[in-house]
Amino acid sequence: ALLRQFKAIMQRASLRDDLESKLIAIFGKYTADLEAVQAMYEAHRTAPPIGRNTPPVAGAIAWARQLLLRIEGPMMVFTESAQLTMGTREAKKTVKMYNRIARTLIEFEYLWTEAWGKAIEAQRAGIMATLLVRHPESKAYAINLDPQVLLLCAEAKALSRMGVAVPERA
Repeated sequence: ALLRQFKAIMQRASLRDDLESKLIAIFGKYTADLEAVQAMYEAHRTAPPIGRNTPPVAGAIAWARQLLLRIEGPMMVFTESAQLTMGTREAKKTVKMYNRIARTLIEFEYLWTEAWGKAIEAQRAGIMATLLVRHPESKAYAINLDPQVLLLCAEAKALSRMGVAVPERA
């Protein structure tokens, strides 16, 4: 937002050089933020931090989306308002790093979603089982509910809230 306010000033030659150096410094801070996000992803990709009472798959996808939003917002501002800084060699390197990290985070989300879809098939027997069974000897009734079915329902609910396409078989 602040960069947009200075867009008109960029037309004045007397201030352009000073403002361009500030934009390059801001872009350098963004590069450091990209490196921090990459390090965070590398450190937690096998066991992402998830929120309390959040199902594991939905939590991992939410974590990846949060990292993507963290790097995506500033890049959109830079591409629309800082044409002068985008031509430098450092900027091109930063844009390549951004593209690589964004692609990795999107692939991470895709892989977790696909693995969850395959896990649905593995839990199909628990979903199709009768819920109320009678013991043959004591004639007592018991509830036959696999805890994984409850987790599957919680995952489906959380993922649908996030806008992830939930398969019909879930």
